[in-house]
Amino acid sequence: MAIRPFLFDVRRAARLRWLVIAVLFVSFFPLSSSAAGRDIVIGQSIDLSGPQGDIGKDYLAGAKVYFDFVNANGGIYGRKIVHRVADNRGSAERSAQITADFLGRNRVDALFGYFGQGSVEGLLHGDEFRRSRLPLVAPLSGMSVEPGMENMFFIRPSYETEAKKLVGYFLAQGISKFTAVYAADAYGKASLAAVENELRSRHLSLKGKHVVGSDGAEVDAVARAINADKPQAIIVILETLPAAQFVKAYRKLDATAYILGLSLINNVTLFELAGQDAAGTMLTQVVPHPHNWNVPVVMEHDRIMKIYRDEAPSHLTMEGFIAAKLLVGALKAAGKDASPDSLAAALRETRKLDVGGYTLDFSTNKNRGSSYVDINIVTRKGGLMH
Repeated sequence: MAIRPFLFDVRRAARLRWLVIAVLFVSFFPLSSSAAGRDIVIGQSIDLSGPQGDIGKDYLAGAKVYFDFVNANGGIYGRKIVHRVADNRGSAERSAQITADFLGRNRVDALFGYFGQGSVEGLLHGDEFRRSRLPLVAPLSGMSVEPGMENMFFIRPSYETEAKKLVGYFLAQGISKFTAVYAADAYGKASLAAVENELRSRHLSLKGKHVVGSDGAEVDAVARAINADKPQAIIVILETLPAAQFVKAYRKLDATAYILGLSLINNVTLFELAGQDAAGTMLTQVVPHPHNWNVPVVMEHDRIMKIYRDEAPSHLTMEGFIAAKLLVGALKAAGKDASPDSLAAALRETRKLDVGGYTLDFSTNKNRGSSYVDINIVTRKGGLMH
């Protein structure tokens, strides 16, 4: 009966001996951050339930499937991407608090895909972002590059580039009488200024410009005022909901004028709200059509969406997917122990990065990688034809 305690003591002593050896090993040979498998933490403030939540959800879906794909295939040098997403509900104040958390107690390695009213502009109003040296990759914005944006890297073209493409296309068709309806926010005002500048460069001006609030309360009155202008084409610089309300109201008055919208209008939601009145509306797009099978990244996006998401691809999921590919490529280029500075340097040094038939190039403009703009038409089934 005395044998059992003896055996127990021997086994316990053996376990303790190996524990001491393990502790001493770690003490003398500490693991590096990459060897320890430290996660790469990405922070994203995005509107998911606010005025432009439909856009935010699609953009997020496209980015997330690519991050999931990378993680499922070993991550980046064995490190997993942790994608922390916070819903700012379209509030600049809420986005500022989210950013404070990302830069403070919930420290991240990079900021990514910011979207929502004032979310990007808010970074410029404080010193925290600049002091952090963190890069902001692929914000969903076409705002002009300003001082203080050295660590912001845009994929989508500027509002000026979208306006130039849109106005130039219709001037080539002999159309020169434009009216604009725009939102009373930073996006609306910046895009309106871009349209006016482009027309001015061609010795033209708008026949009229009319402002609409985010709730769309004025759309009926604005539709009547625009109809009195008798324009050939109406440029709509609104969020999707008021844009749909305007399209529906205006088509009751005029079935022939061209209605032209910028890329931040979600065609699916537009059609759901405006129905057949939305058919024929023309929208700019800043990435290839999600069913253009001649583009390799389109096929890759479709394949990975089918694996990780039960959702049809869209221009916005495509944009999020391409944005995630850019970030992953830069993280790989920055090396195994990527720091904020090395990641920003890798982004600045990106030269004609082909993500699959779609090229991003920061060599001529360090902060904006693409000037691609296409014009699509909403079909009678709500899709987009390019």
